[in-house]
Amino acid sequence: MTDYETLSKIADDILDEADDDIDRLVDLLSLQDGAVLNELLDSDLLNAYQVFYYYFRREPSELIQDILMLEPATSLRYGVHIDDSELAEVYFGVIKSEPVILITDGDTEIKRFTGVNAYNDAEKFMEENLFQ
Repeated sequence: MTDYETLSKIADDILDEADDDIDRLVDLLSLQDGAVLNELLDSDLLNAYQVFYYYFRREPSELIQDILMLEPATSLRYGVHIDDSELAEVYFGVIKSEPVILITDGDTEIKRFTGVNAYNDAEKFMEENLFQ
């Protein structure tokens, strides 16, 4: 486990070099050792949007982006409510270093998607099954 001071220095260097370029941020994160990378993705040194983009390599809607930018990456341990409709609520989280998109009806899990295609798969599922 990396001490906080070292991890903070790594994060600062990455964020300084990326300078608001999210693709550059992903490239720099990808260069990190696996253990350090996982610690960064599960820290308060990054926000949930940066983690979302790291895993899925795509921009969510502006509203979802705003929600995730206001949450630290540590919030993803518990899941962040990112979207909803009359029929479903959508959460983004990270479990054991794997991205998860969870769709619920508010009380019960409808469907869970994991891995780097989770967000695309969840969008497709909702389009095909919930909005017919």
